[in-house]
Amino acid sequence: MKYLKESDTRKIKKVKQIVNNVFSVDVLLKSRKRKYVNARMVYSKILREQNFTYYHIGLSLLKNHASILHYVKSIDWILSYDKKLLKKYEQCLDLLDEQGEDYLELTKAELILLVKKLKKQNNLLSLSQNV
Repeated sequence: MKYLKESDTRKIKKVKQIVNNVFSVDVLLKSRKRKYVNARMVYSKILREQNFTYYHIGLSLLKNHASILHYVKSIDWILSYDKKLLKKYEQCLDLLDEQGEDYLELTKAELILLVKKLKKQNNLLSLSQNV
């Protein structure tokens, strides 16, 4: 079994948050209502497109990997006729693209490296203005 990196777990949390907000549901809630199932399907499709395994997606949803496989196989057909769901799926993708690196979710070590990198860039810019 392959363990997830910290950046992958942050990515999963970000996708979960976006899907929850767009669909106004909690994807972890055990419900068979259509809006919950659609949200889980979109969530699964997005993560699968980002090369997460069915197993890891299933763990994040507290589902079996076979359920995720069913979601991913079914959603393409559903998106072909359900234009509202397609619009929400595209909205989730747009929000995911808009949100770059979320600095609030970085670890202390990652923040330190980022600050050092920014200081170096600032110094280089200062030197280029003095010339």
